[in-house]
Amino acid sequence: MIEVLWHGRGGQGAFTAARLLGAAASLDGKRHALAFPSFGPERRGAPMRAFTKIDTVQIGDRSAVSKADFVIYLDGTLLAPGWERELKLGGICLVNTAEALDDPRLLPIDADGLATELLGRPIPNTVFLGALAQLADCVDRESVEEAIRQYMPPKLHEGNIKVVERAIALVQQADVAGHEESAGGESAGQAVTAAETVTALHRSAHSSAEHMPQLFTTVPEPSAYADTTCYTAGYLTQVNAGWRNVRPVLDADACTGCLQCYLYCPDGAIFKVAGQNKTGVSVDIDLDFCKGCGVCAAACKFDALSMAPEANAKEA
Repeated sequence: MIEVLWHGRGGQGAFTAARLLGAAASLDGKRHALAFPSFGPERRGAPMRAFTKIDTVQIGDRSAVSKADFVIYLDGTLLAPGWERELKLGGICLVNTAEALDDPRLLPIDADGLATELLGRPIPNTVFLGALAQLADCVDRESVEEAIRQYMPPKLHEGNIKVVERAIALVQQADVAGHEESAGGESAGQAVTAAETVTALHRSAHSSAEHMPQLFTTVPEPSAYADTTCYTAGYLTQVNAGWRNVRPVLDADACTGCLQCYLYCPDGAIFKVAGQNKTGVSVDIDLDFCKGCGVCAAACKFDALSMAPEANAKEA
């Protein structure tokens, strides 16, 4: 059995990716797949996990995956000490980051950069489907693309298929670079297997023991992430680390001071102001700790709160 463990935040499409991977693997009828999520706080930005199991026989074990052949972090801030305990022997961990990683079991991919370039939004899930199409024998490019056509809205087909194709090409380039480096450089003779064959469904991926080739080096580097951005439950303990995609914007003229946003905010990022603040309302927003989940905007009945792209705020 091939097992894939997805780590992500609400809104990044981890469960969608888990389902698409299972669908792609089972399209030919020769394999069986199971995909399911595990949510904590069900809101945008909260950490969650999803699981995909693939086998040539029917799968009866519906328990969560504790050790996987592939562990995927859709958000690099979730990678924490002890990550290696989730890997099977010979497994590989794919991480959404533009940072160089010094462990040969870690494959850094700036999925946000690629998704933003091709989709206009940092939704990284199909980037990793493309990577898996290159690294795992249970799926290939054609099956992943067909799963996208069957299970995603038609308007998303073209862009996500381009993402998959680009990710496959870049993983191929990294694999070639790793072989060349191990054969002709200082690291000659030191090549190691990043993902050894676990079953007949699993393809090996090779790399240098001293350096894992970094993908997508041409895109801008993201904000530096804090080492301890949040507790396991999902609430922030340090200022926003750069993963928020949208932020609440307050229209002071439309606000009635009903405090529904304050009452419903799951992280206490909206707070009451003694008297009236400079915008003439009785609440304010702590953007350092706001997740951008949109609960406040949904709770507001007067359209005083709206969610605006984070990129717009950074450009302003």
